[in-house]
Amino acid sequence: MTKINSNASFLIDEYIKNLAPFSKEICSTIRELIHLNNNAIIEDWKWKTPIFHTSKMICGFGAFKKHVSLIFFNGAEMSDEHQLFSSDCSAQKTRTIKFESIIEINKNQLLDYFKEAFLLTQIPRKKPKNKVEFEIPELLQAALDKNMLAKKNFENMTYTYRKEYALHISDAKREITKINRLEKVILNLEKNIKMHEHYKCS
Repeated sequence: MTKINSNASFLIDEYIKNLAPFSKEICSTIRELIHLNNNAIIEDWKWKTPIFHTSKMICGFGAFKKHVSLIFFNGAEMSDEHQLFSSDCSAQKTRTIKFESIIEINKNQLLDYFKEAFLLTQIPRKKPKNKVEFEIPELLQAALDKNMLAKKNFENMTYTYRKEYALHISDAKREITKINRLEKVILNLEKNIKMHEHYKCS
């Protein structure tokens, strides 16, 4: 667990106390519901924002001029059971619920979201599967065996770049296309150019 700000609860108190009336009420209610859902929750203060977590960060909130944003750090894994997440969020992992008024808060629905978010932190993460080694086309391998510089650069590239070059050759449907691609691939490998750096060699 990351280091906790020992003054977090005081800082959150001060943060909420100095808010506009509408956002003060919303933030106070959110904070109360978070603790109501899980009495083991830890309050923290990061990025000048109230943060709540157990073994991992779960959520946080921030007040803005016309709304309050409640952020779930692993919201992308949540079901969004009541369709509360904002549709304008393009973040990879986080999801946000925005409130402009206290009357928009349905406590039972929000408790459902907190419960799900807390449970997600208790689910063991699956270990990534071992990468399946790709097959280097015979045409490419033969060309590499004849060009030690290209072969050395190819073998020193990461799995992803080697796979892209191999698929670039094997995916060609016509033999003439494979040969044309191979010539460009070998030239690129001699210069140690990765696939994406040359627009997949066309």
